Amino acid sequence: MATDFGLDGALAVVVGASEGIGAAIAEGLAEVGVAVVLGGRFEERLAGTAQAVEDIGVSAHIQTVDVRDSDDVKRFARSVINEVGVPTVLVNSMGGQLMKQAMDVEVDEWDLIHETHLRGTFLLCQAFGIAMSEQGYGKVINLSSTYSQAVVQGRSTYSAAKAGISQLTAALALEWGPSGVRVNALAPGITRTPRVERRLEADTALEEQMTKSIPLGRIAEPRDMVGPAIFLSSPMSDFVTGQTLIVDGGWARSK
Repeated sequence: MATDFGLDGALAVVVGASEGIGAAIAEGLAEVGVAVVLGGRFEERLAGTAQAVEDIGVSAHIQTVDVRDSDDVKRFARSVINEVGVPTVLVNSMGGQLMKQAMDVEVDEWDLIHETHLRGTFLLCQAFGIAMSEQGYGKVINLSSTYSQAVVQGRSTYSAAKAGISQLTAALALEWGPSGVRVNALAPGITRTPRVERRLEADTALEEQMTKSIPLGRIAEPRDMVGPAIFLSSPMSDFVTGQTLIVDGGWARSK
């Protein structure tokens, strides 16, 4: 097991760890010796990630949480801190997208995206940031998106939420830096998550169309986010805070 990242024996909380990018980051952190708390709404959906983490030889703890419910987020944070400890790393990787023209978006659709991504990210940062500040050190990684930087048709609601996450990240980094808490964001490009995979299966021409817009010539895999996440989790990035790290194969720069 690799230990050269300075993370061996650390504790990470990864919310949104049932599949896709969140699951890949949880497993990647386990590979460098990090014990992982897996958070999500449904315990059964987290079981596969927990088994993968334990197969690596690292302990995995499952804790359910609905990030849209402020009381449940507070309960979740108290439970993790009391039962497992104050995490060194917090990863907020909530899923859910909306592809719809702005004039057709319903208020409840807007609310669901923003409550899950932006509000949920804020509530989790707040709940764990207090304990991290008290211990004098912590790494927060929020999942933004390239759609926070460049937009396409039908992404107004999602883009606004992800842009909010990037701005929230910068604001928290400013506030919490003096307490030793670093806050950064990852902005993945098009990534082969289960949700995207279903779209590709339904439209066989879509992958070729997407790939043409990516300078590196392929869609990202969830594992492509692991290296950047480990960097932002580790002491190697101790002088990095308030940044949104774009991981998209060059897509945003080509827009």
